[in-house]
Amino acid sequence: MQERAVRVVPQRAITVTIETPPRAPSYGVVANISEGGACLLTDSILPLGETVSVELAFFREPEIVPAAGRVVWSSGNLNVGAVRSGVEWSPGSGNHGLQDLIRRAASS
Repeated sequence: MQERAVRVVPQRAITVTIETPPRAPSYGVVANISEGGACLLTDSILPLGETVSVELAFFREPEIVPAAGRVVWSSGNLNVGAVRSGVEWSPGSGNHGLQDLIRRAASS
């Protein structure tokens, strides 16, 4: 059995821009994040199984951390603005920038 990654609830807001061409970008924040993936609170429903490109950044900081993943679950109601989606990072997305962002999220 594969060991689960430790989830981190960010101590400061991490904003996310989600690219799923040809659709317009989606925007949101990170609810929790790990080396395995993230739970995103977004302004749109992300299709299950869809490969997405995301740009993560601490609120009001210029550094952007790119990552790629696949939508593995989605829940909530767009009518009340509460859509949660789980994104599993693609192999190779575990770059140093993403690992550093997770470390900073835990200690900020």
